[in-house]
Amino acid sequence: MSLRAVAESVFVPVVPQIQVTLGCNFGCSYCFQDHRSREMIDPRTAALILAKCARYNGAGIRSGRGKVEVYWHGGEPLLAGLDFFREMLRVQAGFPAVSFINHLQTNGSLLSDGIAEFLVEQGFQVGFSLDGPPEINDRQRRTTGKGESAFAATWRGIQNFKRHVPDGRVPFIAVITRASAARAKEFYAFFKEVGAEVQLDIYDLRCADLRSSRDNALFRQAPAEDEVRDFLIELFDLWFHDPERRVDFKELKDELDRVLQPERRFNNPLHKKRCRAGRTIFDPRGIVFACDQYVTDSATAIGDIRRDGISTIMRRKAAAWDRVKRVVRRSPEAMACSTCEWGESCMGGCITCLKYNSMLLDARAKGLPDDKWPAGSVAAPLRQIAGETYYCDALRALRAHIQKEVQCELAKDHGR
Repeated sequence: MSLRAVAESVFVPVVPQIQVTLGCNFGCSYCFQDHRSREMIDPRTAALILAKCARYNGAGIRSGRGKVEVYWHGGEPLLAGLDFFREMLRVQAGFPAVSFINHLQTNGSLLSDGIAEFLVEQGFQVGFSLDGPPEINDRQRRTTGKGESAFAATWRGIQNFKRHVPDGRVPFIAVITRASAARAKEFYAFFKEVGAEVQLDIYDLRCADLRSSRDNALFRQAPAEDEVRDFLIELFDLWFHDPERRVDFKELKDELDRVLQPERRFNNPLHKKRCRAGRTIFDPRGIVFACDQYVTDSATAIGDIRRDGISTIMRRKAAAWDRVKRVVRRSPEAMACSTCEWGESCMGGCITCLKYNSMLLDARAKGLPDDKWPAGSVAAPLRQIAGETYYCDALRALRAHIQKEVQCELAKDHGR
């Protein structure tokens, strides 16, 4: 095999997630970002990100035609206004040999009929952040300023969007907290009525939460392991046994595939997209991070688009995560993967992020510089978590349940 062929075989396209602003017109109780800054990305910085990503991905594809998936995030990205996105499309048009796919994640409150029409016409894949019906959503998602219901504000934008895609399913990201975990039936019925495609995001247990009192407000929102188990199993049964199938849950479909295809490898439990090897975060200043949970911690940056090339950034990211995994996988908790029946296909997931955060902050507390974090010990609270992640036992129980349900269905089919 030639050196070029070897290079292409290991080439990982960059998938830029551009944080248009960290500012937001919502103040959700579980959000890990600091929204006090209203700084918007300079269009020239955004254009530079697009240009460098286009050249990098284009050069790495043998056919000469690359693809760049761009995720426009915030804060609330629509705070940048429609003219900003028109300008970004003009920048993309300057690279005719590259196919751009634009994704936009929004709370929907600023999505007027005109903006919805523009985004649909230009092929943007729009996703809405909504956690369920009003009584669930508004407990944790809140507008700032006028005091309008967050559900009402988002729902208005969804209706504008649906006018332009009347037959399509509406994509959502729904964060699962303790409040929603106890209400699977209402959660399912709501998204079925909408005709939705839902990505489940179990509320993240971050290092900051683990290191503080379990009585704090953030920790009270995190569902316990048995609550996650019961929620996922009940939701799966409602979905799997519903003949109408007017709602899809990406993660449940993946878990079903995991059971049906045990030889297949998955990158992480419940498939958090930010864990993809190519997903790379650019903040409004053009500073680059390996994960969007780090964007308020500049010491963890892996580059600056204004001075670094994408190849340099991607090498730094790969080296950093390789170092993280080598250290993390030697920790006692990681041994659970080698004995778990799902270890090969599941591969541990976001525990790398969780443990990295913990070790990084623990090292800082001991006065160590960031590049010396492996010399620090794992923070004590992590030792109290059995298994590879806090929710591992819940996921194992879900997969065992799916196996049983699939076997029952196969037996019914065989008996007919």
